[in-house]
Amino acid sequence: MKRTKQMNFFVYVDTVIFTINPDRSVDARDRLEVLVMQRPERPDKSKWALPGGLVGEDERLEETSIRKVREETGIQLKPKELHQVAAFGNPERDNRYRAIAIAYVALVPHPGATKAISHSDKAEFIPYRLLRDKRMLEFDHTDIIYSARKAARKMLEDTSVALNFCGPKFTISELRGVYEAFLQYEVDPANFRRKVDAVKDFVIPLDEYADFGSSPGRPALMYKPGRLTSLPTPIRFRRPDGKYVEK
Repeated sequence: MKRTKQMNFFVYVDTVIFTINPDRSVDARDRLEVLVMQRPERPDKSKWALPGGLVGEDERLEETSIRKVREETGIQLKPKELHQVAAFGNPERDNRYRAIAIAYVALVPHPGATKAISHSDKAEFIPYRLLRDKRMLEFDHTDIIYSARKAARKMLEDTSVALNFCGPKFTISELRGVYEAFLQYEVDPANFRRKVDAVKDFVIPLDEYADFGSSPGRPALMYKPGRLTSLPTPIRFRRPDGKYVEK
């Protein structure tokens, strides 16, 4: 019987926190931002990393995520905000030792101010599109962020989580901007409205209109969140190349 070699490895938790920049003048694709920080011991001083660290001996994975995000960025997460994405265990992902990371994602509409604490030199939200450049991040954190966005996109398709990024009253255009931020491409306005209207109790029209200043044209109708948390019909949109599946 062949014996397997005993292997020592470390288990980490890395957390991807997405938020949306509320500035409507910013391109929808650049409004999607990710919380990153800079480790004091990083060899390349220009690089960023996801908040994360070793799992404590008596900690659940979610507890490690919450603790490390708080220690390294000053942001306080709640357990219900965390969703597990995947495990990352490529042998080359960390050149110091064999490290396996369990990744979580959290969608946080109003994260508050970041603050670098003793476990980091700096913490801030950076546009997702910039972080797609592997030269900006340590380890395999670009891959983790990419996987986390796909998980977030799936949440938008199947649940009402997108409404968390809207106010108590909002326009269909504002809701569409949330989807476009996570999708990273524009959605046809008429197609978006048709798919949203097709899901009963997802959003509820109000008897009032938006007042966004001196914009030409008819004022937009306002809506409020409906009662649904899970959508009976997924709200999905094709990419500009005609495909649903992410490349």
